[in-house]
Amino acid sequence: APPEMRLGEGMFVVRVVGRSMEPRIPDGSLNIFRAPVVGSRQGRIVLVKRPGGFEDSGGCTVKRYASIKRVTEEGWSHESIRMEPLNPEFPAFDLEPGDTVVAEWVRTLE
Repeated sequence: APPEMRLGEGMFVVRVVGRSMEPRIPDGSLNIFRAPVVGSRQGRIVLVKRPGGFEDSGGCTVKRYASIKRVTEEGWSHESIRMEPLNPEFPAFDLEPGDTVVAEWVRTLE
């Protein structure tokens, strides 16, 4: 980690492979993530694990979390949770039952 960065418990490094989060997260770059994700995930970049894996990803993917909520008399619930790439060349998709948000992205290492 960079000398100016204070590492905490639950932080780890992942090599992100693929172009879906470019330009913020370059293909092949090392990135720091923090687990667990605390508070609202809305708009955060997160690491998601899917049982059985994602195509060409080794079971995990990194995307921006976007929740659409429905408000009822009983409170609120998620209508859908979209996982959005930053690179418009790639499609967004809905989180599926069984998918787990593992951690949130902190930064890319140089």
